[in-house]
Amino acid sequence: MNISPRQLRMFLVLSDTLNFSKAAEQLFISQPALTKAIQDLEGELGLTLFERTTRSVRLTPGGARMAVVARSVLGEFEAGLLRFQSSAEREAAQVSIAAWPSLAHVVLPSVCAALERQRPGVQITLHDVANSACIQRLLNHQADFALASVAPTHPELRYEELLRDRFVLLGCGKWRKRLAAPLRMDELLELPLITLTDASTAMRYMSAAYLQRGIEYRPKMQVDQVATVAGLIRKEVGIAVLPWLGVMPILAMSGIQTAEIIDGPLRSVGIVTRRQGYPGPLVQAAMEEVRAISRELVGRYPGRMLPPSARRR
Repeated sequence: MNISPRQLRMFLVLSDTLNFSKAAEQLFISQPALTKAIQDLEGELGLTLFERTTRSVRLTPGGARMAVVARSVLGEFEAGLLRFQSSAEREAAQVSIAAWPSLAHVVLPSVCAALERQRPGVQITLHDVANSACIQRLLNHQADFALASVAPTHPELRYEELLRDRFVLLGCGKWRKRLAAPLRMDELLELPLITLTDASTAMRYMSAAYLQRGIEYRPKMQVDQVATVAGLIRKEVGIAVLPWLGVMPILAMSGIQTAEIIDGPLRSVGIVTRRQGYPGPLVQAAMEEVRAISRELVGRYPGRMLPPSARRR
């Protein structure tokens, strides 16, 4: 049965006025259009709703009973629309972002603060998870966009590079002297390196860089969290090798010495979105804040962070 709420409204207006001219005027349509709509409705129902003569229009007994039903149906429909609108408004005030932890630590607090200033009461969900988990959250529609450190090859996703950051070395205590000057990739092989696990982009970038040299990258220790790396550095267990964004959360630790890797890799960092669909105003505002903060970081740490490459993905 193909009956629209608009047809039901026409039927109810006519049942109240019992006058095609007045009903058409109230509905802002022509009388022939109203007549056809009522005829179509009767055809769909298989029921005569009105008795028409040259002088009068009146409801049939079946039409009178259907008017009661139509009012109930339209009431439920309009109540449902209000609930739908309310849900849409709540959704429009929410944004969900996935980012790996150190990037979330550096970038997202400023993004959240800016969104709160623009729209007090905004609801923000942050998924601070590993890079692969960020992409999965996006594919599962659990995040509106992701901040990732490699361009995904998935056909459903789009990547916008924001910046590239260099890998650096960190150590303290007995290792400070060893980091007094920049080092080359070949020199790193002699050091007790601490890095993140194979699931991290930091490990993958370094492994790829050594693979190009025909060398298998085998650090002394691998851990999941940057906080654990900081603890190991503090105890002088070894020297950490991480991208600049990854080390920023622990730079305030006293006694830290950093050193550049002259010929180290550059890690790409960007916004990942789904190709299908259109982000709402709040999500667009969040992404624009991320872009602005990324530009600020590139300006604040020249040489450590570089602007996006000319190549677009």
